[in-house]
Amino acid sequence: MKSKNTSHSSSIISRLHNKKHAGFSLVELLVSVAIFVIITSVILAKHSKFSGTLLVENLAYDVALSIRKAQVFGLSIRESSPGVFDTGYGVHFDTSSNNSYIFFKDTNKNKKYDDSSEVLETFSIGKGNTIAQFCTTLFTGVEKCSPSGITYLDIIFERPNPDAIIKTNLTGDTYASAQITVSSPEGVEWNIETITTGQISIQE
Repeated sequence: MKSKNTSHSSSIISRLHNKKHAGFSLVELLVSVAIFVIITSVILAKHSKFSGTLLVENLAYDVALSIRKAQVFGLSIRESSPGVFDTGYGVHFDTSSNNSYIFFKDTNKNKKYDDSSEVLETFSIGKGNTIAQFCTTLFTGVEKCSPSGITYLDIIFERPNPDAIIKTNLTGDTYASAQITVSSPEGVEWNIETITTGQISIQE
């Protein structure tokens, strides 16, 4: 009788030992893989959104720095050609291209961008980011935006006047400020505002 009980106990211990060293079942493996895929997808989605937000923010600062560069060039004693120190410098935005903008020199001093002969540098926008819109605000408070209201926007600085000169295709209008909106593929937007007094600001 004692031998029978010993044999039965040994059998139970053997089964428990084999179960302890058994691998994952198919169901357990599938659940583990599913959890891993979900976690990875969430992390990648968050990373993509963060990267997109960071890139469009950098773009907004790049646009603001280009406008500031035009301001510095326009107001400093910079010889644009032999003996000429009062040439204006500006930034040109156009509805015909929402993935680039132009830094230019107002060679003929007509306070606007004319053609490629005035181009100093063309800034290309990549990673799916775009110039979503640009607007101007009249001193009366009326706002006019692209693409229906205005088709291009020039922000120019010319010494000795420190004020920004804001021009569009609508002749005769006098503007108090201009706003450029840049956007990421995820729809994150940043705004760059230039006031005629020369103040440049950035906000999300």
